[in-house]
Amino acid sequence: MNKPDLATRRAALIEQCAEQRVGLAYELKALRPSNALAGHPVVGYVAANRKLVLGAAGAVLGLVLMRRKRLAGLATSALSAWKMARGALGVLAQLRR
Repeated sequence: MNKPDLATRRAALIEQCAEQRVGLAYELKALRPSNALAGHPVVGYVAANRKLVLGAAGAVLGLVLMRRKRLAGLATSALSAWKMARGALGVLAQLRR
């Protein structure tokens, strides 16, 4: 191979890369949320924080489907854990002084 052949091959590869970049940009634009919906603040937040919103929705659905008796037990357990954590943090704060 001589230099003119390498130069033409290089030019062809650069052109092919440019075409691939354009195609990839087009495909990524299709995967992004719609711009019509992105104007609404709630939809924009849901699109940006999809995992957080779905996790919260699953937790709420789990609490709704849980029996009231279990829910009351869960609430008292959470309250006692909160009190224990506050007590432990208070002891740690006193030890730091």
